[in-house]
Amino acid sequence: MKRLLYISTLPKNSQSGGANAVNFHTFKALNNYFDCHYKQINPPEPKLGKRLSQIKRKLLKVPAAFNYFSKERLIQIASEFNSIVGNYDVVFFRDFAPWVMCEPKVPYVAYNDVHFLQFFKNTFSSKEFSQGDIQRICNQEKVWLSQAKALAFESSWGAKQCAKDYQIKNSDLVSVGRGGHIPIPERDTYAGSLNLVIIANNFYQKGGDLVFEAFKSLKSYYPKLELHIVGGHPGRAVEKFHGVRYHGYIYKEVPVDLKKLTDILSQAFLLMHVTREDTNPLVITEAGYYGCPSISVDKFAIPELVLHKKTGIIIPCPVQIDDIIESVANLINSREDYKKMRKATIEYNQLNFTWESIGKQLKHLISH
Repeated sequence: MKRLLYISTLPKNSQSGGANAVNFHTFKALNNYFDCHYKQINPPEPKLGKRLSQIKRKLLKVPAAFNYFSKERLIQIASEFNSIVGNYDVVFFRDFAPWVMCEPKVPYVAYNDVHFLQFFKNTFSSKEFSQGDIQRICNQEKVWLSQAKALAFESSWGAKQCAKDYQIKNSDLVSVGRGGHIPIPERDTYAGSLNLVIIANNFYQKGGDLVFEAFKSLKSYYPKLELHIVGGHPGRAVEKFHGVRYHGYIYKEVPVDLKKLTDILSQAFLLMHVTREDTNPLVITEAGYYGCPSISVDKFAIPELVLHKKTGIIIPCPVQIDDIIESVANLINSREDYKKMRKATIEYNQLNFTWESIGKQLKHLISH
């Protein structure tokens, strides 16, 4: 059995949040095929550089260095990597950009949602940061990726964006998908509620404000409609509105919390995910395991996760509140079509987004 060194910035057993859950299950899946050894490398961001960057961006309103991937921190990461003792046949990196100065003596494979430039475009304004510094990181990442034995992505969209930005051949970038981090139910137990569900650490970032405005309009026509919010606080005005149920943060590692989340999803009418910033949202897959269709947007990897009018509804960006209202109302008024959508949602997600399948694909990439 090949000895595999697994490198990540995240704690080995952390399962909260999408990134941690994917990391946890990736290591667990690889353990079925390799003699795996886990190493977390995540030195703190240089304090002086972080403070200077904040002053420039927030106070002086001028471009700053991207301090999290500063030369200083990348050198420290590489130094910690070089200090690892042991003989390994392959190195597996979760993520890309942190490792660009690491030079393994054996073949290496990397698996991520998106490359650094796509993450940057999704998250930041280009005016905030020095273009020269961003280009430095991108150039290093491109070289490092081109030298890998294999590159795996969580979506075809992520792979295509990397190929486009870094001029890497599509054939060298493989989409293996990712699974959810929640028990897969044996059957659909939905009992007919009209519960809309938002799961988001940042209510605004994930379009919660837009969904709430739509909900207020819909509530007068459909009195049984409820809006269930999991995660970050939506604001007092939202929380106190009639029909809103705020559940706070739910931690899947806690059995009582996990039961609460599965109860919410099993009785959800729709997952509402009209996000402004994303890559490959895990919540769509996890809701889909329970037969809950999603209303989401035509951006990022989401069209791979939601099949329009089959496992949910895709609406165009920028999102219009009227489009949300129309999508929800149509499904409320077409219950036979909705029943078919639930069935298709379960089949699509339970067939295509499991860690068993992903583990087999990663094993193939590493072994060939």
